[in-house]
Amino acid sequence: MKKENILLLCVFLLTTGMLCAQLPQPPQAAASDTAQQTQTAQPQAEEAAAQPEEAAQAASAEAVVSPAQAAGVSAENVSVHFPEPASLAAQAQAEAAAALTELEEANRPLPSLDEKLTVNDCVRIALANSPRVVSARLAVESAAVTLSSAKAEFLPTVSASAQQEYVNQKIPPASRTDHGQGSSSIDASITLSGITDMVRNIKTQRLELERAQMDLCDTENAIIADVKSAYYALLSAQRAVAIRTQSRDLYQEQYDRTKAFFDEGLRPKVDVTTAEVNLNNEVLSLIRAKNLVKTQTAALANVMGVTREKPLILDDTIEAEPFTLSFDQALTEAYANRPDVRSSKTALEISEIKLNQAKAGYWPTFTLGASFSKSGDEFRLDNDQTRLFAGVEIPIFSALNVYNGVKQARINLSSAQNSDRSLSNDVFLEVQNAFIALNEAAESIPVAQSTVEKAKENLDLARGRYNEGIGDMIALKDAEVAYTDSELNLLTARYDYAVALAELKKAMGTR
Repeated sequence: MKKENILLLCVFLLTTGMLCAQLPQPPQAAASDTAQQTQTAQPQAEEAAAQPEEAAQAASAEAVVSPAQAAGVSAENVSVHFPEPASLAAQAQAEAAAALTELEEANRPLPSLDEKLTVNDCVRIALANSPRVVSARLAVESAAVTLSSAKAEFLPTVSASAQQEYVNQKIPPASRTDHGQGSSSIDASITLSGITDMVRNIKTQRLELERAQMDLCDTENAIIADVKSAYYALLSAQRAVAIRTQSRDLYQEQYDRTKAFFDEGLRPKVDVTTAEVNLNNEVLSLIRAKNLVKTQTAALANVMGVTREKPLILDDTIEAEPFTLSFDQALTEAYANRPDVRSSKTALEISEIKLNQAKAGYWPTFTLGASFSKSGDEFRLDNDQTRLFAGVEIPIFSALNVYNGVKQARINLSSAQNSDRSLSNDVFLEVQNAFIALNEAAESIPVAQSTVEKAKENLDLARGRYNEGIGDMIALKDAEVAYTDSELNLLTARYDYAVALAELKKAMGTR
């Protein structure tokens, strides 16, 4: 073998080794990076969980009724246990089981809109049809293609060509001539210019792919929270129709009884008129409640990415899921798990890489290349050529392009740092507001339940007094309104708790 061919083979093997070292393992590497980030954030969570006991008691003393107590969990059972670090084998088994469950869930057909839908059914339909989720997934695919293009800069190019021509000509005074000729060639070449820039570009595009994946996760979390809010809003509207229908029937019964008393001369005409006005007002409230059901149905269908005119049949079973974490623990999980927080940290890394890349403009650029070709006439590859080359380009003056590029990169890095700090403040506020709303709803449920019981007792007493001719229409009207309002308030408190829990999970970056 010729010396040139041996050198070419060495350069090709060296380039292939560099390519293998630079190319990450797409899904496994991303999962490994995520696991490393989680392991890095775990000591922070343990440090936050190891606060003095007096601070924990002082924090728990601020709320009158905790969400766990409102959900029916006793104080003795309310505790937070952080799992011990699992072994690599157990962690691998858990990840494999989660992946299998996710695959089975993805292969399961979507439920029909004409069936009774649970909140999980609506979430699955939304994640499959929502245009926002589809756009985020396309962004992930685009980032993966861009990363593949950056890796391809380390690959050689190979081309082959063949040509056959026939020429018939006559140039006086010579006689006419004709002849044919064929040629062929095979070329292989690779050129590496600015290898450090190529490596930085691959790392940048890998981080951009991770950002796109985190943005997809953040979009899915937002869709899940929106679906749950719209689901519970529609369910609340449907329950309100049932309550309004029951109240309308009570007013109708009261009107019929008052009119019968009037016909017997036991009640004045004003009582009949008042009962009729009360009945008409409740009919109007029922009409508005039914229209609200239609509006909320359209809103839920829109969040799910579908169109729907007919009413949706929802599963009205709501489990009061207890929430046992403190505010500090919820905030720690939010900083560690939220996709947008992790995406912001990735943006900082990208800005730092681009700053280093801009500074590299002050340094020389090295170029390495190799090419090999074989060619010949009549389709015989008799001629071969091997070419190896190396070069260096030293910048002297670039009309301040490098200086301005470094300055702009520093500005972009400062902007990314400021955005990250602003996001941290927003996360704190979002978790705080969601936690306060959850506690408010939890404290409201037992109070609303007690109010319903008292209002029902008061309504029975007022109705009995009116039927006996002791009470008046005004007292009965007030009792009926108070009972209807108390039922609606209890309904609102229960659904507010479910919505607040969904919003808090979204703020924490969980589902």
